[in-house]
Amino acid sequence: MISGFTASATINQLQKKMDTIANNMANANTVGYKGRSVSFSDVLSSEYMNQPNENRLTPHGLRVGTGARPAQTSMSTAQGVIRDTERELDFALTEANLFFQIETDSGQRLTRDGTFYYSQDATGELQLVTKNGDRVLNQAGTAMTLPANTASVEWRDGLLFARLASGEEQAVGSFSISQIERPQALQAVGENQFVYPLDDAVLTQLEGGQLKQGALEQSNIDIGHEMAELMATQRQMQFQAKAFTFSDDMAGLVNSIRR
Repeated sequence: MISGFTASATINQLQKKMDTIANNMANANTVGYKGRSVSFSDVLSSEYMNQPNENRLTPHGLRVGTGARPAQTSMSTAQGVIRDTERELDFALTEANLFFQIETDSGQRLTRDGTFYYSQDATGELQLVTKNGDRVLNQAGTAMTLPANTASVEWRDGLLFARLASGEEQAVGSFSISQIERPQALQAVGENQFVYPLDDAVLTQLEGGQLKQGALEQSNIDIGHEMAELMATQRQMQFQAKAFTFSDDMAGLVNSIRR
């Protein structure tokens, strides 16, 4: 019966929402992670017209849906909480829609995770890299490189300064930061990284207030909200399972009457 097909289709689609919620909860402690939500739409609605002499109580022109499917999965760009770490290689972007540009083996990527480390290149100089070893880019689009005898770094007045072991200070440059005009077009590629397929990304010159050193942006996941969504989705799946059971029982009853 059509109600059974409708319930079955809807259960399969609700499972996708459950997967999204589970992914959000699993990344609740991931630095810079942005939560995602799923919205649904009807797959198809059919209008049933009764025959003029048909003795039925069904309303004339009854519209019956055949299930639901995810219309889109949207990313929340809300700013996460900024947590102080007192680690000089931790950098938090304090405005939404700004992303660090990094260079990976698969090309340039965007990320909000500002947890950086030192890596020594073949010439002995130091480069800023992510936890996966991907190079952090400067505003010129090349690797952020520091002198080999760098003792510490400081972000000041929109520039990164390296303090050398000799006590001297040297300007290193600024981070390559993309301001994304349409964040919903971002495509997640794993490892908390994104690619942006459009051409309207804008390179932004950072000022002091847009980046905070010694801090990290936490995920924008609200565990309480996600738990409420999880329970509501589970209840919807239970209702659909009941509808499928009723439809199966009715089909069995019809088959027994035919015999």
